[in-house]
Amino acid sequence: MTEEKKPQTKQAQQSRQTPAAPRTNGEIETLKKELEAMTEMAKRTMADLINLKRRHEDERQSMFMLANATLISQLLPILDNLERARQHVPETAKEWFQGIEICINQLNQTLQAAGVKPIESLGQTFNPNLHEALAQGPGEKDKVIEELEKGYMLGDRVLRHAKVKVGS
Repeated sequence: MTEEKKPQTKQAQQSRQTPAAPRTNGEIETLKKELEAMTEMAKRTMADLINLKRRHEDERQSMFMLANATLISQLLPILDNLERARQHVPETAKEWFQGIEICINQLNQTLQAAGVKPIESLGQTFNPNLHEALAQGPGEKDKVIEELEKGYMLGDRVLRHAKVKVGS
């Protein structure tokens, strides 16, 4: 086996040492076409790699948003209760409640920074993708006349539908 490798090696060395024979126009054109094809393939491969990286980053962001959505959904009832408490603070406890007010504002700012935004409902046309109709009442047909519970979105995803009363 070593004897077979030696002649191949000598032959390879000899071919490297001899100057290249002049190429014909046909060979040059063929080589140019091969080079163009390989260049095009390299460009497509780079574009595929860039697209793959972008898709991977989008998936990672989506997973991050979904993980946040679960936690945020669990925090929303707490925010609702604090908002309800704000509406029923006795006059004697107004100063004491200012500390709670700061906590409510801080929680709202934190949710906003995480990409959570409230769904605007009052006066809007009823949208089953954003609203959950719990009651009907006198008012403009298919318009939200009262918001019973605030709805929230995280990016383009509805975390909680707004519970509303719709005009009939």
